[in-house]
Amino acid sequence: MPSRRLFTAPLLALLLICCASDELRFSSPAATFHTYREALSAGDAEAAWLCLSTGYRQLEFGDDAKRWAAHLRSGGETLSREVQRLEINEEVEINDHLAFLQFDPTTVAPSRGPFYYFLREPDGWKITTHLDSLFRVELEGAIERGEFTLPILRR
Repeated sequence: MPSRRLFTAPLLALLLICCASDELRFSSPAATFHTYREALSAGDAEAAWLCLSTGYRQLEFGDDAKRWAAHLRSGGETLSREVQRLEINEEVEINDHLAFLQFDPTTVAPSRGPFYYFLREPDGWKITTHLDSLFRVELEGAIERGEFTLPILRR
């Protein structure tokens, strides 16, 4: 029986460490962004896919991970270079469900916006798009509750 405990204790510790690291990957918008950046850099389509919200996956790729992988094969190097350049200027958690990262404008490609939007899903913060219907509903609710105000653009 003692030899069984000797085997079980390290296995349990390893499982706890693995679970903790999974939780840390999506523990904040910045952590998710860094996980996404590392996955793109490594060419790991599966890990990058896990960084995207359910709504984003559905909207852009029909919730088909193979389409995402094909998308990365055709333009992943360019996307990876663009993401590697980005430097976080500000991380804003609007509420428990909604957040965004604003990047230093000098690190953003001219054809890209300076924001990444995030929704919190059961397994953590996930990158989404402003076109995601759940993101829009959450944002409208946050505005109605006074948790967020849209900036006023001046000309």
